[in-house]
Amino acid sequence: MALITITSSFGSGGENVAVKVSEQLGTLLFDDGKIQEKALSIGISEKDFGEFDEKAPGLFDRLFTNNPSIYLDLLGSVVYDIASGGEGVIMGHAAQVFLKDFSCAFHVRIHAPEESRSQWIAKEKGMSESESLELIRKMDKRFKDFVSYGFNRDWNDLAGYDLVVNLDKIDIERAVTLISDLSESEKVRECGLNSLEKMEFSSLKLKVDAAIIKNGLTSPLGFFYTDVTGKGKVRLWGSARNSEEHEKLLTVVKNVPGVTEVQSDIFIMPQRY
Repeated sequence: MALITITSSFGSGGENVAVKVSEQLGTLLFDDGKIQEKALSIGISEKDFGEFDEKAPGLFDRLFTNNPSIYLDLLGSVVYDIASGGEGVIMGHAAQVFLKDFSCAFHVRIHAPEESRSQWIAKEKGMSESESLELIRKMDKRFKDFVSYGFNRDWNDLAGYDLVVNLDKIDIERAVTLISDLSESEKVRECGLNSLEKMEFSSLKLKVDAAIIKNGLTSPLGFFYTDVTGKGKVRLWGSARNSEEHEKLLTVVKNVPGVTEVQSDIFIMPQRY
């Protein structure tokens, strides 16, 4: 059982490595397509998923598009749901940050110098090296800004990875063998049921939180907190402005896919407030 996250500098060949690692280990690869399939399978709508955009929201995005908190909650719920299965290869999607405290995951960073990446992309896409270099820097900044905005972390902080592979020095086949061998070490493969259950509960909590935000159930006076206390069991606590808001909250949470029971410890605020 091995759960691997692969984060790749743009144009470094990380996607090829991820495909070959998943094939060698005989496990699923969660790339963009599989991530979307997983999202739909756990009850996230196509509309919600279509609004995902891995970039730090600028001023107009923050004002006129959905709250980025919804995106992060939904994406996190997908990553945690995958992690609850205990195995697979997750390509990108900030999985290494979501799962930074998940001891069962093996985090890999694939990299190569700008000059090498520029040459590879120019050859592959028929671009000039100056154009490919500009594209590389633009995409690297986009990934860096996404992680910085969403998690207040440095995408290039090597402390977030268990292994960094420079494909300018190590060929893809050797990299695949290295990653596969290390991911099957006893230390990495040790994954208790408690860890998997924690990921499952975290996934459900983020889906619930996203639904609350999406339905406008946030205000200066009414504030809600959520806990997942068991499989499908959600506890709500905090305060609501009135009984109507409380009922709407209960309806929204009960309709979240995966929720089977809701316990409410919500305090209804007196009218004078």
